[in-house]
Amino acid sequence: MKRKFLLIWTSLAVVLSGCGGKDDPAPGPIIPPITETPAAEKFEVGQVLPAWEDGYLDLHCINGGRGEAFYYILPDGTTMLIDAAGAPPNELTDYASSSPGVASRPSVNINSGKVIVNYIQHFAPSVAGGKLDYFVSSHYHGDHIGSWRSEYNKFGWTPYDKNGSPVSSINLNDGGFLLNGLAEVGLSIPIVKVLDRGDWSNPPSEEYNTDSGNKRYQLYLNFLDYAKRKNGTVREAFKVGTTDQIILKHEPGQYSNFKVRSVAAGGHVWTGNGTSSTTDFPSADELLKNQSTYNLGENHLSCVLLLQYGNFDMFTGGDVQYNDASKYPWKHVEKKMASVLKKVEVMKASHHSTANTNSKELLTVLKPDIYIAGVWRTVQPDYPQTRAHGQCQHQDLHHQPGCIQRHHPEGGRHRPGHLWLHGRPRGRTGCERRRQVLGAGAGRFEPRLQDYAEVRSLHLLVNEIDIPDNSGGLASVGL
Repeated sequence: MKRKFLLIWTSLAVVLSGCGGKDDPAPGPIIPPITETPAAEKFEVGQVLPAWEDGYLDLHCINGGRGEAFYYILPDGTTMLIDAAGAPPNELTDYASSSPGVASRPSVNINSGKVIVNYIQHFAPSVAGGKLDYFVSSHYHGDHIGSWRSEYNKFGWTPYDKNGSPVSSINLNDGGFLLNGLAEVGLSIPIVKVLDRGDWSNPPSEEYNTDSGNKRYQLYLNFLDYAKRKNGTVREAFKVGTTDQIILKHEPGQYSNFKVRSVAAGGHVWTGNGTSSTTDFPSADELLKNQSTYNLGENHLSCVLLLQYGNFDMFTGGDVQYNDASKYPWKHVEKKMASVLKKVEVMKASHHSTANTNSKELLTVLKPDIYIAGVWRTVQPDYPQTRAHGQCQHQDLHHQPGCIQRHHPEGGRHRPGHLWLHGRPRGRTGCERRRQVLGAGAGRFEPRLQDYAEVRSLHLLVNEIDIPDNSGGLASVGL
């Protein structure tokens, strides 16, 4: 049985105005393209999207309407999922009236975890062997790892016992977990390694030792314990500054120009020198003693990555933010990161592009050509600080973007659905003036799409895809 869903491909036309690297001036206005994709690499709007191929880096932003989930297929077929959305559906939850959630995708009748599973199982390369090489928990919030609610049955979150069998009610004290978020993904797709900020007591956020926070974190621990016993899943804390935790698994020697650096986690930030890191945060004991005074958010402690492939760079920082930094300067993790980073081609907007994040200090340095916001509440995105710094693509229709796309007069675009980036470094030693390309790389990332004229006018190409329905229900996120 097959069902169809729509996938949105993010593609931006960019002009390369000089010979250079990261410090080139901003590209000029869009002009008709002067290069052409080889005939063998062309495909048209409406065709099935191509499968991943050796040497290509694919990024899939999976939209289930309940948080973030970013699936990466790395150049040798190594796979990584950053976050697994698991917030309660808007249709069944009383979110604040000032910021209700967006509609569930494709409907309230399918959990976001199942959306992620179906999507990955369709696009995963054969070399992955049905497994997920890495899962990165950016931080311990429900819209990133799976939520706790006492009324879990209301949301269709089936309780499981410590041995992975469904039960009538959950027993958190005996290893029980819920079919939601990470657990729902991991039950269907074995995970080799999980990376996170480490034990949430060090440092403790404002949610540490709260009833809901403790139960959410316990769900996480219980599932990881099951995954370790069942599949040998390994959990590791982020080693900030290093490039050897997320590595290519299959043919690393073929792609020596690829690496993933851990930039920040738990308040620690890479110094820019070797693999060393530093922090301005108070000690864990002091934070706990002054928990109600400091109100340190879990978001501040997010894991931050810099993905580099040739001259292509991508920044992704979970929900890292800087609120309350005027009172406690040590909270401004973004400012500290900005001192060691440089321009990137793509930026995953932090904290769904809400206020008090994506600061001027950080955006002025990163200057992303493409800025992607994973939106699931109507307060998102809030773009006042991004208007002069880059291009915006976000995943839902519930908020008009305030950002301006630097290279396109129509400004930011938004569509409901998934976003897809696909490309590889060109590998050229020289350069050509005014060379027009598509995709996330300002001339240094080679895409595979043919219809330039339509891309220039629409930016987002809607493709209908046949996907096998292994669940007996809806196959994946639809529009």
